[in-house]
Amino acid sequence: MSRKLLTIRIWLVLLLIAISLSGTLVFAQSATAVRIDPSALSAQVNDNGNISIKVDNIANLTAFELHLSFNPSVLEVLQITNGGFVLADITPQNTFNNTAGTIDYAVAQMNRPAAQGSGTILNISFRAKASGISALALRGTPAVPGGLLLSDLNGISIQASWTGGSVNVGGVPSPTFTPNGPTNTPITPTNTPTVPTNTPTGPTNTPTATPMPIAPGGNLGTHVVRSGEWLYCIGRAYGVSPLAIAEKNGIWWPYLIFSNQKLLIPNIGWTNMSTGPVCQSQFSVSTTPSSPTAVPTTAIPTTPNPTNPTAIPPTATAVPPSACRATYTVVSGDSLYQIAISYGSTYTELARVNQISNPRLIYSGQRLCIP
Repeated sequence: MSRKLLTIRIWLVLLLIAISLSGTLVFAQSATAVRIDPSALSAQVNDNGNISIKVDNIANLTAFELHLSFNPSVLEVLQITNGGFVLADITPQNTFNNTAGTIDYAVAQMNRPAAQGSGTILNISFRAKASGISALALRGTPAVPGGLLLSDLNGISIQASWTGGSVNVGGVPSPTFTPNGPTNTPITPTNTPTVPTNTPTGPTNTPTATPMPIAPGGNLGTHVVRSGEWLYCIGRAYGVSPLAIAEKNGIWWPYLIFSNQKLLIPNIGWTNMSTGPVCQSQFSVSTTPSSPTAVPTTAIPTTPNPTNPTAIPPTATAVPPSACRATYTVVSGDSLYQIAISYGSTYTELARVNQISNPRLIYSGQRLCIP
């Protein structure tokens, strides 16, 4: 009897181990995903409906940017609202266009714990205009070619898969009758706008054989973002204002950029440029009294160049007072985000310059160098 009980116990232990390993594998295989919910929705003409954009299995989400397209001859967007998973402390974009069939939305939260797990990031209310099928798909822009950008607290992109959706609008509804009155039959609209083709025409990074002069106010060239780079170190590489680079490429606060993104570098000098880490330039810039000239060079390698220590931003070091365009003393209630915005900078830049390891932790009386 004891041997039989021992055998049963061994089998139970093996079964528990198998279940544990199975659960671990399933958890390990789960990946971050963004999707339309419901993925397929049916409606009748003149019906109002709602769809949501949801994210699953994400960690440390603090900001996102989303660009969608839909068929404006089939759907009319009535309202877009934040889903609550990422709170909209700052909303650089919150627009929709029922003629072009576009939705553009971007938010970032400040001084809050990053979002974890799964939740709704955007709600879309619409009206069914006419019979047909409207896909809801990502729409590339020059700043976000993939149409979707998720970011953590440090402005680093979070990779995620995307699953689109569609709305199928059926025939016209049954006519409604007014007592002792004529039949009220809905009229099918005849003015059907043309659906635009959303093909982004982003900048290219093809060097030219012969340097071409760049007129003041034009572009010096194209920079392809490497891992670990940010706007300020890129701006220092060419002596160009980082805020001008952001504006030129349609990048909104908190100025999120990602690896392999192509940035047009405008011919706008950086007045009183602060010292700090400098990214490796990808083309040389020389100026003459008549006009500056941009000379592209070969693309930089994907691995660090040991002969050029500036290829990867070095560990932040304190900036001497002479390099600060201003000095700010922290008062109760301040946050690094708000201080950065007020001076036209970013919280990541202030943290690096002032050697702040935790951007959420500053204290009253602390003196900050504003680069």
